Order: sequence, then C-alpha cells, then structure tokens
Amino acid sequence: MDALRVLEHKITALAALVKDMKSQNEQLRAENAKLSAEGVDLKAENARLAEEAGQLSAKLETMEGSMLMGFEQLNVMSKEKELTKVVVDDLIRSIDSLVKRENQQ
Repeated sequence: MDALRVLEHKITALAALVKDMKSQNEQLRAENAKLSAEGVDLKAENARLAEEAGQLSAKLETMEGSMLMGFEQLNVMSKEKELTKVVVDDLIRSIDSLVKRENQQ
C-alpha cells in the first residue's frame, strides 16, 4: 500500500511539474511572439534609417560638389584679380610715363 501512495505522490508531483512546464512554455511562446514582432519593427526601422542615411549621403555629396565648384570659382576669381591688378599697375605706369613726357616737353 505504501508503494501505491509513493507512486501516487510521484504521479501527482509529475503532473504538477508538467503543468508548470506547460505554463512556462506558454509564457515563453508569448515572449517569443512579442520579440518576433519587435524584431520586425526593428528591421523596418533599420531599413528606414538606412534609406535616410543614403539620402543624407547623397545630399552631402551634392554639397561637397557645390563647395568644390565654389572653391574653383574662387580660385578663378583670385587669378582674375591678380591679372587685373597687373594690368592696372601697367596702365598706371603707362599714364605716369605719358605724364612725364608731357611735363618734359
């Protein structure tokens, strides 16, 4: 009779263990579903951020191109300024020379 009681207790304990494991399994499945949905959301967010990063990179390239173009124009203008300065200096020398000639005559 004791053997039956021990067996009955073991079966009861085993049934309780199975019930607890089923409960834990359901909790884990719910957590898994939640994490899977969160993973999908994060993938969508990642794709959106990657697209935004691509757009920002394109804008940056455009701005860099504009800056380079501006620097080139600035260099051209600087060279033109130097050339103009040389021409004006030559013109002033020519005028001074003409004035000297006029004064000598």
